[in-house]
Amino acid sequence: MTNTSDETGLASSSLAESNRILETVKAFVHFGAFIVTGLFTCLIIATVRHSQELRQNPRYILLCQHCVCVCGFNIMGAAVHSLRSLRWPISRITCWILFDLQVVMARGLMITLTLMSISTCLSICMPLRYPLLVQRFHRWVMLVACVLALLNPVVFTILACVRSPWDHVVGLDTECSTALEGMACIASALALLLLLVLLIIASYVAIYLEGRRAGHFTRSNSKGRRTILIHSLQINLHLLPSVIIISRHKETLPVALTIFVIFSFAQSLSPVVFGLRCKELYKEMLHFLPMFWGTCNACGHIGSMDNSSTGTITSAETGASIETNTSTCMATISPSAIITECEGEKERLGFLELTV
Repeated sequence: MTNTSDETGLASSSLAESNRILETVKAFVHFGAFIVTGLFTCLIIATVRHSQELRQNPRYILLCQHCVCVCGFNIMGAAVHSLRSLRWPISRITCWILFDLQVVMARGLMITLTLMSISTCLSICMPLRYPLLVQRFHRWVMLVACVLALLNPVVFTILACVRSPWDHVVGLDTECSTALEGMACIASALALLLLLVLLIIASYVAIYLEGRRAGHFTRSNSKGRRTILIHSLQINLHLLPSVIIISRHKETLPVALTIFVIFSFAQSLSPVVFGLRCKELYKEMLHFLPMFWGTCNACGHIGSMDNSSTGTITSAETGASIETNTSTCMATISPSAIITECEGEKERLGFLELTV
């Protein structure tokens, strides 16, 4: 009897130590991912804000929101897992709120990723109707996206507060638990994830069929196949670990660490795959960075003045070109359209050059 109790105690101690190591690693990985994604996010947001053409494109607005959600998810994850690894006594409701914020950010990054896929699909498959659709429904779509991101955490946290005694809710908790552990909560989260996956798959299938119909997805177009492969791999690395993590499936420490590192790596690459590989954003970034950091200091004062003048002329020419294109396109549809017919056609051609 004594030997059985000792073995049980050793097993519990080993499990607690493994969980503490896992939480410590998660905290460091989240914090490192926050630094990396934060740098990319600041760069992308600053570039989009600097360019009028990019600011008028819903895809880049969604990209900025996606990057913010990735950063928010990582910093919230670093906070939650640090509290769990350090075993600090903190109010239980505080832990619930911190974890809820992390879940909201996780829902947000998946929803924005889905909306980016749908937006690209509509701009390619329906370039003439796309501006009107964006103008009419973008506010409603964003409202629905916010509700979907908040619904699961808010509802189940309120239910947990109602069902538990108030002393338990505000009591100290060294394990930093969460209220999102029931089967109903897990099932609803998996259902939302499945819906988003189906929408993403449908969008990419429609994009592929339209590109194939237009004759752009040919055997000689290796860039097109590579783009589809990279995006598919990125989305799979987002989704498959998410299903395992949400389902609360118990794995050994090495397996759990591997799954988490893959998931975090995919999230950190998300701004690169869906942002820096975009030709329009990359070109605008090349114009923006010299203006942001200043021209080459090693070239001397005269060289700096020449580069600044060149950058100013280039910006003026770019602005004049955008203004001319916008004026031409306004005559086609309406002055209030967010993205005009010409801009929709340009985005269509941009994707068919396969820089998505």
